This record gives sequence, C-alpha cells and structure tokens, in this order.
Amino acid sequence: MSIDYSDMAFPKLACKKKRKSHKKSILKSRKGVCYLCSILYGDSSKQYTEEHHIMFGSGQRELSEADGLKVNLCRDHHKEGPEAVHNNREMRELLCRIAQTEYEQTHTREEWMARYKKNYL
Repeated sequence: MSIDYSDMAFPKLACKKKRKSHKKSILKSRKGVCYLCSILYGDSSKQYTEEHHIMFGSGQRELSEADGLKVNLCRDHHKEGPEAVHNNREMRELLCRIAQTEYEQTHTREEWMARYKKNYL
C-alpha cells in the first residue's frame, strides 16, 4: 500500500536527492590542524578548525569545492582575528597564490584564468 502525498503543500519526493560528493583538498590540509598556523608558524597542534573555500563569491565556491581548493582554518585565521582571511586581503591572497600554484601542478595557467578569472602569481 502506497501513500499519496500529492495533496500536501510540500509533497515528499519519490526518491531522495543525491548528495554531492566533496572532493578532498589538494593543499594537504588536515581536519583539526589550521593550515595557516602550520605554514606560517609551524604550529601543527590539534584545535577547532572550520573549512574555508579559498575561492569564494560569485559562484566560485562551487568551483573551489570541485577543484579541492579548500583548507581547514582556526577561527583566528578564518573569520575572527586580524589575520583572518575574511578580514585580511594579504592572507586571502596568500591562500589564492598557494592554491593557484598547486592547481597549476596538474592544469595550465589558461585553465586557471578561464575558471577563476584572476592571476595571483
């Protein structure tokens, strides 16, 4: 016996939506270790981290996810501190330069420019 949901305001879907698979970071970032603390200060201690998509805004977050351009950052390097990538242009562009360098290990500069529209190197 099947139940008819067609008269509901938001009918249930016949099948569940397929979840997107999240590509692993190409920047050797580990969960629980802040990428910037590690490369700037040599601090690889375990701490609370948040995932940061290096390329963000105007549809680039999805591209960043698909290409693995993401890192784990502590709160001070993500959103809250003076070195936070969302507040500090130099830190944001440092991550973009690192991401572009790593991306160009397997792709061309032309592919980078077609995808992300700006050269950081």
